[in-house]
Amino acid sequence: MKILLIDPPFKSFAGFFSFYFPLGLGYLAGCCRQAGFEAKILDMDIAEGKTGDLNFTNEYLRFKSYVEALNNPRHQTWETLRTLVLDQKPDVIGITAMTTKFGSVIQTARFCKQVLPHVPIVVGGAHASTMPDLTLEVPEIDYVVRGEADETLPRLLEALRDRRGVETIKGVSWRRDGRVVHNPEASFVQDLDTIPFPDRSALLHPHAYSSEDMGVMLTSRGCPFGCSYCFHMWNRRVRFRTVPNIIAEIREVRRQFGTAQFSLKDDSFTVRKSHVLAFCEALQREPYRIGWSCTTRVDILDEELLVAMKKAGCNSIALGIETGSERILKETDKGITFEQVVRAAKLLNKHRMFWSGYFMIGLPTETEEDIEQTLAFLARVNPYYAGIGVYNPFPRTKLFDQGVELGLLDPRPPLDHFLRTHPKDLFFKDPRRRVLAIPHERFEEIRTRAVGTFHAHNTRVFNLLRRGLARRRTYLNDPSLLWRDFQKGLEFIGLRGGGTKTDDGHA
Repeated sequence: MKILLIDPPFKSFAGFFSFYFPLGLGYLAGCCRQAGFEAKILDMDIAEGKTGDLNFTNEYLRFKSYVEALNNPRHQTWETLRTLVLDQKPDVIGITAMTTKFGSVIQTARFCKQVLPHVPIVVGGAHASTMPDLTLEVPEIDYVVRGEADETLPRLLEALRDRRGVETIKGVSWRRDGRVVHNPEASFVQDLDTIPFPDRSALLHPHAYSSEDMGVMLTSRGCPFGCSYCFHMWNRRVRFRTVPNIIAEIREVRRQFGTAQFSLKDDSFTVRKSHVLAFCEALQREPYRIGWSCTTRVDILDEELLVAMKKAGCNSIALGIETGSERILKETDKGITFEQVVRAAKLLNKHRMFWSGYFMIGLPTETEEDIEQTLAFLARVNPYYAGIGVYNPFPRTKLFDQGVELGLLDPRPPLDHFLRTHPKDLFFKDPRRRVLAIPHERFEEIRTRAVGTFHAHNTRVFNLLRRGLARRRTYLNDPSLLWRDFQKGLEFIGLRGGGTKTDDGHA
């Protein structure tokens, strides 16, 4: 029995470059293979070639092409999808669903059912877990897997193979006589070491990925913090893989793909100091040297950790700063202070660690003064790279509920909404009314200026050189990444065009 796991197209429609393979589907492919099923992964953002750039200064405008593509069944990407699905001839199709690209999930399910009408379609991921009823309103979707699917999906496949009912499979939502049935919640996997490594060999078009793309990993699952903008699928509990298990995966990826640069995508990598120190010590005992990056928080990073991480090859750390406004910071429930941000920035700069700070604007109660404070705080902490995004509300978060109470958000939009609405405007009753205190036209002026300020910060020669210097060990081990980064850097500063698709699918 064969399952085709699909990550729907999204970034490719707007002409953005996509790093890394879909890690969640890699885990599911590994679990399916362990259970005796054949699994393949179709990453639609690279199915037509890996093109695009990293310049997000006009991100909002570029994603308008995403909406156009959704509603054009003859778009080349959808033609490619139908052809590839037919070529694979799967017995079951699985689709991962993120809220931002749920419109693409809808169309992916429809086009798959169009060419293989009798093949069951299963949808999982964060959006399916938060809104399973809405997901099952798509008639082409037969089953939803809620929460962690490593054990649930193989059990569902066994039931489908053996033509048994699914009533006893925890974590599954389905229809009975036209009505949605939600089976009880499935428990989390208690021992992460029992989960097979992500099956990178299951990827279709493997040559489209660089060695670094294959190095995305998790060393833990979950986050104990309660940020008001974040959905916690793992219920704020953190589970850790053992250090030997992590090292074994690193060895395997190095052996198979020659990977010299790894990206550890844990929500808060340094949440358990002893675990990080043990990992760093184990890495240093290995006969090779790798570079790696991680994401953490300013309040769980200290000098002892930073020294150990850098010595073990860490060359980039991402931190969520969010805002420069004391009032908005409290609304995020992040639980940090500006003093902690400044202390962490000084510590990182002292040890010459390349680091990124991430901010957002456009929260419901934000004012112009709040945004000005954020821009001023960017200059004060001065990260080597700074990311900025407009707040995007997600269901089952505190800020989402606040938006509903303020009359800004619709918690149950119709399906057609996800096909006709810009992916950055989902759930808003009126996208022109997303910030209470700032008129739409004025907010757009501020957003444009803020994005321009961040882009100017990031394209300073010193900041670009610092990133290159941080990755020098990586470039020595894999010179092809130096050429790729150089090309992307030229695109980023506007000296070279990226491969952006038009609405008819041609570059």
